[in-house]
Amino acid sequence: MQRLLLLAYGVNRPYEHFRDLASRLCLEGEILPWLRDRCGSVLFVGTASYTWHYETLFAADGYATLDIADGAAVWGARRHIVAPVQELTRHHPAGFFDAVVLNGVLGFGIDTPQQMRCTFEELRRALPPQGVLVVGWNTDRHEDPEALGLYDGFERSGERRFFADETHVYDVLVSSPPAPLTGR
Repeated sequence: MQRLLLLAYGVNRPYEHFRDLASRLCLEGEILPWLRDRCGSVLFVGTASYTWHYETLFAADGYATLDIADGAAVWGARRHIVAPVQELTRHHPAGFFDAVVLNGVLGFGIDTPQQMRCTFEELRRALPPQGVLVVGWNTDRHEDPEALGLYDGFERSGERRFFADETHVYDVLVSSPPAPLTGR
C-alpha cells in the first residue's frame, strides 16, 4: 500500500526515463532473470522507487535488498537490510548469497577508492566460491573498478557490457575459490 501511495504522489517521475535506457532494459530483461534462474539467493544493493518491482521476479525467499538509508526501506524487499554494504556479513553469514547486484552505487555514495575496496572485500566474504557479482557502474563517476584492483578475487564472466549514448556499463564477475593451503 505504501508503494502505491508513493507512486501516486509522483515519486517515480524523475526516474521515468530510466525504464527506456538500454542499460536498465538489460538489467531487467536479461541480468535479473538470468540470476533468478541460476541463483537461490540474490541480494540487490541500493533501493529506490524504480527498483521496488524487482522482487516480483524472484521466489519469495530468493531475493533481498540492502540500503544504508532508512527511508529507502519502503522500496526494498520483504527481506530488507538497513546497513552499509560494508557491514553485510554482520547481518548474514559469509557465503550466504549466491549472487549480489551492485548497481549504480559506486560514485553515488561509495565514492572513494578506499570505500570501494572495503565494499568489494565485504562482497567477497558475502559470496561463496563461484558466487556471482554484477557490478553496474558509470564511467563518468570514477575510475574503472578493474583498474583500481577491486576485482581481485573475482574472475570475469563474459565481456563488459557497454550501451550506446550511456556511461553505464555492467561487469559480471564470479568469486574465485580461496587459494589452497600449502603445507610447509
